[in-house]
Amino acid sequence: MTKPDSPAGPEEKRALDQDELQMADQARQPGLGKLSDRDLSDLISRLRSRRNKARDRGDRQAREARGKAAPSGATAASGNSGTLTKLDYLDQALTRASEERDRRASSDDGTSQKDLAEKAMELKENSHSESSMKEDGGAIHPNDPEADQGGKNLEETERNTAPSGAFEEAGDLPARERSRTRY
Repeated sequence: MTKPDSPAGPEEKRALDQDELQMADQARQPGLGKLSDRDLSDLISRLRSRRNKARDRGDRQAREARGKAAPSGATAASGNSGTLTKLDYLDQALTRASEERDRRASSDDGTSQKDLAEKAMELKENSHSESSMKEDGGAIHPNDPEADQGGKNLEETERNTAPSGAFEEAGDLPARERSRTRY
């Protein structure tokens, strides 16, 4: 169904510690597809926690390297490239696991796209009826003599307009007063 992911390379093995490497390997196919929903959710939360921790550590190291923050250890960090590499690998593993969870959620109803297409074709083939308007002889066009004319007694609803075109009592006022803004 899903193709197997490539195993961790030497750069990834160097960047991640043992626990992180084990989680990253669990987030690869085919092992990822074999996890239960509960184990998958647990893996996602652990990966997210480690990713956030690496991101925060990388931000702190960058501030130390720029001289904006006091060193958290004996000496200030000289850079954060290693932590950013770790962050990238953890983010990739989290993305793989999240995509697997989304894939499972979208296919939980048990119907595939093929099943839906076959059902639609069956419904189409079994429906031989024409449009209900043609069968019943209902009004097809608004100029049909049998169509309901609607809109009766419109004369009673016509607005009281002054010769100037102003509505209601405003028509009695001079144009200058009608154009004045009232707040």
